[in-house]
Amino acid sequence: MYKAILIVLVCTLIGCERAIDEQPEMPILVPIDMLVSDEIELTLNPTGLTPLSASLAYSSPIPTQITATVLGGHPISSPPSDCNTTHDIGIHGLYSGTENLIKVEIKSEENGTLAIDTLRLLTDTLPDFFPQIDIIAKEDQLMEPGWNLMELSIGGQGYFRFYPSIFDPSGQVRYTLNLDFIQGWIGPFQRLNNGNWIWAKDHQVYEYDMLGRLVTSWSLGGYWQHHDIIEKPDGNLIIPVTKLALSTRLDYIIEIDRLTGDLIREWNLREVLDVDRFDIVWNSSDWAHVNSIWYDEATDGLVISARNQGVIKVDMDNHLQWIIAPHQGWELAGDAGDGIDTRDYLLTATNPDGIAYTDNIQSGEADANTFSWPWGQHAAMVLDNGNIFCFDNGTNRNFDGNSDYIRAVEYSIDVANMTIKQVWQYGKERGQELYSSNISDVDALPQTGNRLISPGNINSNGARQSRIIEVNYPEGDVVFEAVILFNNTLSTGGGWGDFDLSYRAERLELYPE
Repeated sequence: MYKAILIVLVCTLIGCERAIDEQPEMPILVPIDMLVSDEIELTLNPTGLTPLSASLAYSSPIPTQITATVLGGHPISSPPSDCNTTHDIGIHGLYSGTENLIKVEIKSEENGTLAIDTLRLLTDTLPDFFPQIDIIAKEDQLMEPGWNLMELSIGGQGYFRFYPSIFDPSGQVRYTLNLDFIQGWIGPFQRLNNGNWIWAKDHQVYEYDMLGRLVTSWSLGGYWQHHDIIEKPDGNLIIPVTKLALSTRLDYIIEIDRLTGDLIREWNLREVLDVDRFDIVWNSSDWAHVNSIWYDEATDGLVISARNQGVIKVDMDNHLQWIIAPHQGWELAGDAGDGIDTRDYLLTATNPDGIAYTDNIQSGEADANTFSWPWGQHAAMVLDNGNIFCFDNGTNRNFDGNSDYIRAVEYSIDVANMTIKQVWQYGKERGQELYSSNISDVDALPQTGNRLISPGNINSNGARQSRIIEVNYPEGDVVFEAVILFNNTLSTGGGWGDFDLSYRAERLELYPE
C-alpha cells in the first residue's frame, strides 16, 4: 500500500514539474532605461509625405525587440521587430489633430526582461479637402479583417492631387501619403508582395515604403504607364502603356524585368482586336482604353479590360483566346483590317441550363433576366474558381446611351465550347444610388470570400461621392458600407481634374505582413 502511494506521489510531482516547465516564463518588468541606451527618438512624418506616421529609433545594450501600439478607439500595433541592439521602425495609424498615445513594449529574450512606456505625439489636422467618411453599415463578425484603402484624388484647377489614404472601421483616416507634388491623376496605388507601395506617373514607375521613402524606380523610356501595374509571381512587372511613337494610345502592354528594368515583351492589342469598332464609344485614338490587366497564373495568360471594347484574354505571345463583349460590330483585327477574324473569338452567352440566348441578347441590344454583358467595365480579374469578375459601369448599355445602374458581375466560361454564363451579380438592385460612369473597382476578399465593390465617382444630384461596399457571397447581403462624401474644396468646375474621386479601393492590413 505504501509503495502504491509513493508511486502516485512521485508521478504527481513529476506531472506538476512538467506542467511548470511547459508554462512560459513571465518577463521581469524593468525600467525603460535598463533596455534603452539613450532616449527613444520619435520623429513625426520624417519624409514630409506621411503626416499620420512616425519613425521610432533607439539603441539598447543587449538585443531587444519592440512593439509600438497607437492607443485609441481602434488601436493598432506594429509587428514585433527583429531582435537587435539598434532599431529604426515605422509607426503608422496615428490620429489626426490630436495628441496620440503610443505604448511601447521593449523586451529582451536574453535576460527575460520587459520595459513598457507611453510616448506622446501631437499631429496636425488633415487638410479640409479630405472627404467626410460615414460608416452606414458594419457587421464586425461577418467582415473581412483589415482597414480600407481609398485611392483619393482631389481635383481642382484642371488637375488632380493624389492622397492615397487608409481609414479605420470608424471612418477615421489613419494613414495617408501626400503625392501632391506629382500634380496629376495616378492609378493604381497598390501594395507589392514585399509590403512596399508601387505607383507610376507617365514614363516613371516608383516603389515607396510606408514612410514615404523612395526605394527604387524604373524608367519606361518610350512608353507611358496608365491604369494598372501587375506584379508577377517572379517579381517582374506587367504594365498597360501608351507607346509614344504611335497615333493611338492605351492599347499596349509591356513586361519589364524587376531587377534591371529591361523590356521583356510587349503586347500590341491592335494585332488582335478590331481597331475600327466604335459601337460602345467613339474615340479613334483611344479606341481600346485598357484600364486593367490580370495575370492568370494557371494558364500563363493575361485577362485585359479594354473599356471601349470588352474583356479579352491573350496568352503571353499575344494570341487571342476569347472576348467577353456584346457581339455587335466585330470584324477583322489589325491596323489595315487584315488580321484575324475577331468574331471567331466571341463567347456565346447561355442561360443557367446551357441554352444559348437569342440573337438580340448576343448582340447586346437587349438583356435577359439572368444575363447582361459588361459595358465600359473596370477591374477584370480571375477568381480562384477560374471565373471572371469585374465592375460593370454600364457605359452605353444596350447601345441606347443610357444606364442607371452599375454591377459587380461574375461570369463562368466554358473555353472548350466558347460559351459564357452569368453566375452572380450585385448592384443592379441599388439602381442610380451607386451609379459611377467611370473608374471603380471590385475585389474578392481572401479570408471570408466576401466581395468588395467600390463605385468611385458617384454624382447624385450634384453631390459627388464614392462608396466602399462589402457584401457576403453568394447571398449579397451588405456587411459593411462606407460613404465617402467629397468636399470638392478646390474644384473650379465639373470637368476632368476639377472634382474629387477615388479610383480604386482595397481591404488590407495597415501594416503589411
